[in-house]
Amino acid sequence: MKKSLFVGMMAATASAVMPGMAGAQAVTADVPMGSVYYDYVDKLSGMGYIDDLPDGARPYSRLQMAKWVLQAEEKAKVKPMPRYLAEELATLRESFAAEVETLQGQRKQDDLALRQASVQLASYDSDQSSYKQSQKRGDGQPNAHWQPFGNGTNGYDYADGFNAVAKAEVSGNIGHQTAISVTPRLSFNDDDDAKLKFEEGYIKTKTGIVEYTAGREAMSYGQGKTGKLVLDHTMKPLTAVQVHLEDDVPVGGFFRFLGKQNYHVFYGQLEGDREDRVKSGHTDYDHAGLLGLRADFTPSKAFTFGLMRVSMLGGDGNGLSKSDWRHWGTGHNDDAGEDRWNDIAGGDFRVRLPGVQFYGEVYGEDAGGLQPTERGYRFGTYLPQLTKDGSWDMTLEYASTNPFWYVHQKYQNGWTYSDDIIGDAMGNNARKYYAGVNHYLPGENQIGAYFMRTEFDRSTLNHPSVYEAALTGRVKLQDHFFIDGSLGLAKIEHADYTQRKDKDVFATATARWQY
Repeated sequence: MKKSLFVGMMAATASAVMPGMAGAQAVTADVPMGSVYYDYVDKLSGMGYIDDLPDGARPYSRLQMAKWVLQAEEKAKVKPMPRYLAEELATLRESFAAEVETLQGQRKQDDLALRQASVQLASYDSDQSSYKQSQKRGDGQPNAHWQPFGNGTNGYDYADGFNAVAKAEVSGNIGHQTAISVTPRLSFNDDDDAKLKFEEGYIKTKTGIVEYTAGREAMSYGQGKTGKLVLDHTMKPLTAVQVHLEDDVPVGGFFRFLGKQNYHVFYGQLEGDREDRVKSGHTDYDHAGLLGLRADFTPSKAFTFGLMRVSMLGGDGNGLSKSDWRHWGTGHNDDAGEDRWNDIAGGDFRVRLPGVQFYGEVYGEDAGGLQPTERGYRFGTYLPQLTKDGSWDMTLEYASTNPFWYVHQKYQNGWTYSDDIIGDAMGNNARKYYAGVNHYLPGENQIGAYFMRTEFDRSTLNHPSVYEAALTGRVKLQDHFFIDGSLGLAKIEHADYTQRKDKDVFATATARWQY
């Protein structure tokens, strides 16, 4: 497959002027992906209590969360806030109290402390615990697997039967300019002995207005509810070096109409056994790199968009020469026999209107004429106020990829890391339909339900179709202590590309201490 690269995306930002920022903010740890605080911020944004739309580059820092808390509190003075939402805001205020004090000049750093601890018990009654991503696995198709109810798990796979997972997040400052975070995970299931792993662990510092992070951290870039097309946290967190601005800054000069801007760059290495994982007679490269470039802009309070390019490149025996790097930078690529990288590039956006938000992702696996080709799409609608007080809301989403997605003629394990798709777990040539509704109750209690249909690997005759439905709930039993639960049923037609019909019943109960 002849492959060229889409580089015009980043070139459009080259003339943006990045002015200096007066004063130095404290460095704070990030809020882990999967935290309930992201749901709270999304709800506050949907209800119009946060000035600027949060962009699509997650995780957000604790200091950024504190800024949104102050914005919401200020807005609530002139716009009455429903009780359920006021209670969520109060929890955010308490959880990020140290960061709020820092913003108000009352405190210089946040001490190292336990932020969250949880114990999850799960029953996964399945005909088959996981399924291969493609019928032609290892033959140029994504060499990965998927599970019903398996999105956003940071690389953890549920075993058939009983599962227990305990996690604790410890983070804080070890100096005004340095923060650390560690999240150990202890798991046990019916298939394995107990396993203790560091799910995340990183150190973060800064120079001027630029922050640097080194270590293992889950990242999620895009606007999707059920996944992200390019980079999502269903896979194991990648060990990487990250660079970004500490906060959005105004765009200067001719491009000032772009409003506020931020930039993210990361680089990490993939597994050291990719060559062993691929089918005999095919190719892949151990320690291939993953390089990401992202620019986010917020032209108005009602609109934000991001432009991104992520490259799988190099690896043992596939190093890039100076001319290769020049070709990579200018968008020129060699034919299939000399190809040394695999790109996905494009953009995502979110628009906020009274009572509704629209969002989308449009990315391409190839490029032609400085535009992404072989496109993948995600479009969604968030209705934060099905009722006037917003106690009921709904999200509707559609996503699709074509046969060229997540595959490559030389990296023949595909767009994968440790047997997971790096982007959306639905894989290539797939479609996904989602509808979810939530009801918010006083006391930070919540109930919800969703239905999702996913059609995998649609080019095959007996392609799997998964119908997944679940009830979800959250109960606050006392200060800082919650019980989260779910009960789901999945039906898989053409399981493993056969005429077989499988069924999965999934139930979880998570005791969570949030500080």
